[in-house]
Amino acid sequence: MNYKIWLSAALMLGAGAAQAAGVGTTGASFLKVGVGARELALGSAASSLTEGAGAIAWNPARLAALKQRNLSASYNMLFIDQSQGFLGYAAPLGEDMGVLGAGVNYLTVSDIEKRTDDTDSPLSKFSNNNTAVSFSYARAEVMPGLAAGASLKYIEQKLDTQSDRALALDLGSSYALSKDWTAAFVVQNLGGKIGPDKLPLTFKGGASTRFFGGKLAAAADLDWLANDELMYLDLGAEYAFNKLLDFRAGYQVGRSRDELGGLAGFAAGLGLKFDSFAFDYAYVPFGDLGDTHRMTLGFTF
Repeated sequence: MNYKIWLSAALMLGAGAAQAAGVGTTGASFLKVGVGARELALGSAASSLTEGAGAIAWNPARLAALKQRNLSASYNMLFIDQSQGFLGYAAPLGEDMGVLGAGVNYLTVSDIEKRTDDTDSPLSKFSNNNTAVSFSYARAEVMPGLAAGASLKYIEQKLDTQSDRALALDLGSSYALSKDWTAAFVVQNLGGKIGPDKLPLTFKGGASTRFFGGKLAAAADLDWLANDELMYLDLGAEYAFNKLLDFRAGYQVGRSRDELGGLAGFAAGLGLKFDSFAFDYAYVPFGDLGDTHRMTLGFTF
């Protein structure tokens, strides 16, 4: 019965927000570029598997599982003159009081040439700076087996002299269906507009399970980008080779519509753990655009 209540609430929330969203172009597109090497190596099938402070960017409800403070820093080597990073921190407030988190996600495109007419030399150069600052709260056992969380985001994008700002809300849930099965549902970027464009409203839901005594995790997510009229199926798996080393791979079904060619949609990576430290790496190709390399450092204390 509790599972039916959770699922009904998630579907009602998703349907209501989608109806209000409509279809059109979106602003703050950098919010659609995922952060966190582990999650991206899983093909973005991360709504029920994301952990630590990185959950701020994927599903704030997953913060509720934290028992210690966690610091996470990610850097994405994107294309020419593009860089992206994420810094997150989360800490339990105490027994049965929930978990607080804060994160900063940024993407910068530098050295954009400015021209007013057809000339060989640019008049000057400028940058495109995008930032989202999130404040999150999550709590476990809202109902038996159900964790819920929310993030309030302040979003700013600057292009040369133009600057736009917006507020948005992420809502997340995570439900333990059994010892080995977990389901999740997330609404991201729920809000109005940034400048003349709508925010990239996204609905993400899925489930994961574990095999072989927990050594192998498999997950599947369905992503619906409501204002872009796009849908992706994310598939991912993670194998714990030993206590120090994890291998990961994933694939996003539907990337063929982006017409990027090559291995677009595929992802792979690994994770290393040393006591309180963790290092994750992901290789994410984008076909004709090139290959990207994502790295995340984590520290638990």
